[in-house]
Amino acid sequence: MSRTILAWLPERGVTNVRALSGSDIAAAVIFLGGRYKPGSMRTALSAVRVVCRFLEESGHCAGLGWAVPRQVSRRVRFVDVLPAADVEALTKSTNMATSQGRRDKAMLLLLLAARTGLRPVDIVGLRLQDIDWAQGQITLTQHKTGAVLTLPLLADVGEAIADHLLHGRPAGVADEHVFLRIHAPHVGLTASDLYWVTAAAFARTQTSPRPGTGRGFRVLRAPFATRMLEGNTVLPVISGALGHRGITSAKHYLAADDRHLRDCCLDFAGIEPREARP
Repeated sequence: MSRTILAWLPERGVTNVRALSGSDIAAAVIFLGGRYKPGSMRTALSAVRVVCRFLEESGHCAGLGWAVPRQVSRRVRFVDVLPAADVEALTKSTNMATSQGRRDKAMLLLLLAARTGLRPVDIVGLRLQDIDWAQGQITLTQHKTGAVLTLPLLADVGEAIADHLLHGRPAGVADEHVFLRIHAPHVGLTASDLYWVTAAAFARTQTSPRPGTGRGFRVLRAPFATRMLEGNTVLPVISGALGHRGITSAKHYLAADDRHLRDCCLDFAGIEPREARP
């Protein structure tokens, strides 16, 4: 990082490190911002602070550290939300005459991502004992957070899982995972396997997600969250359903709630332009 900054400084007209000022460091930070992504800038800024501290403690310069920002704003990406009709088409696209079709139906519907918002790794990790048929709920320990999550077993999800277990899942297999490979060896699936399940559903329905969002199960977590927002569900409940540690991780879904965002819009009363521009 020192070499990068020192190599750039002559472009600013600084050829002697003893002549460095806080404004030069601030300009260097802006320069680095054009080379690194927001996530990487956190590491870059830590390195810049070390450089500044070294120069200050060596007696070469003073007042450099204050020019390094303490925080870096995170880039918030637009949340792409599939229309409800597209989500429904995806869940109905499997061939229910085959074992694979029943399994994929259960995963797409239980899609636990379209109905309950589970992460792919938690879907493949779902075990038979995690489903409480009597109480009508699913209880599991999340792979990412380690927290225990309890979700209601919705009627259509329960029916899809039951159909899979009775007519689609390989019989006589000791593996306790709900979803297994159709062909031997009959073992639990991986999160990457779920990508192909969803990608195939997108291909069958010719549904096109927004470029850059992918075709995996994660695309279907956003519709789940935004449907809850549309139903006036409070953010802590949505965050809990998605398995987040706090509400911060769920806030970016607010950008997809057009109806409530419109309520926040202000008019131009009091800030009208003084004269019309040509």
